[in-house]
Amino acid sequence: MISPQPVPDTAQTPAIPLSVHQLRFSVQVTEPIYFNEFKGSALRGALAGTLGNTFCPQWRAEETNPLHQSLCPVCQLLSLERTDETSGDIRRPYAVRPPLDSATRYAVGQSFEFDMLLIGDNLHLLPYLVLAVQGVGETSGIGRRGENHRRGHFTITSIDAVNPLSGEMQPLLTSQGRMVRQPAIPILHEHVMATVETMLPELEEGGNRLTVHMRTPLRLIQGGERVQDPRFFPLGKQSVLRVLDLSAQHGGGRPAVQLKRDIYPWIDQVTLVEDRTRWWDLKGYSGRLQRSQVMGGLMGAATYIAPDWRPLLPWLIWGSIVGVGKNIVKGCGVVGVGR
Repeated sequence: MISPQPVPDTAQTPAIPLSVHQLRFSVQVTEPIYFNEFKGSALRGALAGTLGNTFCPQWRAEETNPLHQSLCPVCQLLSLERTDETSGDIRRPYAVRPPLDSATRYAVGQSFEFDMLLIGDNLHLLPYLVLAVQGVGETSGIGRRGENHRRGHFTITSIDAVNPLSGEMQPLLTSQGRMVRQPAIPILHEHVMATVETMLPELEEGGNRLTVHMRTPLRLIQGGERVQDPRFFPLGKQSVLRVLDLSAQHGGGRPAVQLKRDIYPWIDQVTLVEDRTRWWDLKGYSGRLQRSQVMGGLMGAATYIAPDWRPLLPWLIWGSIVGVGKNIVKGCGVVGVGR
């Protein structure tokens, strides 16, 4: 196979004008919580319901007043709609990262953690997310109804900002505190590129074998059909498209990237060499669409080889931060990248 000649303007990843705040909520159960096997749907559904019922008077309206929608923080989080200026697919400015353990029942006194991503220039929405989590835990409840016909409840014990690329952690709220500090350790493109420079020599030492770990269901669509194997093309393409759309809609603008020129020649050189994935059939319910929703996706890991990972690795690392594929707001598409 003939490798394309690297051209500086096309082979180098442009600066991605995007920031992500990853917030870790630690909670303690005060009334037993019963989850289904995938906890992301319950978390997102409870948060969305509490946000809408508490802060948005037009939450259940069939048609929302455009002026209201442009001003309402809940609509900005949950109901962003396409306009003539919208670039790419609609991307929500937040996402849930559910607990990755296998537990479906949490007893009184037990603790667990989950993460929320706040994407782009949207720190003004942080108080609403925090109050929504508090409202879910203390008032509306979460999960399936128990023997007493009540949903589970919890209290927030701490909130931390985390940067998984730099290793930094910043306490925002402790058990002794009452005021939430503003996060100050966003995940930026400079952290992505520093990670790239660390990983590239390690990949070369390992024969340029790179493994993608699918920690929650990865649901990809290609040509209108779901992808049930870990072929690299849709994974690489959707990683790039999501970052481009998020930059356009919630960051500093869409980078000047042409897929056919800058991305596809490199994706075409990637070979799948080990498939350790399985398909997880999963169904949920969309309150926005008022119908059941298929959410199944790939789980496990897949290993790939490429002659040169440098043009693609930044996009894959960004994908590990912001998620890849469908239903990301509900916790799907959480991936990790490594050797």
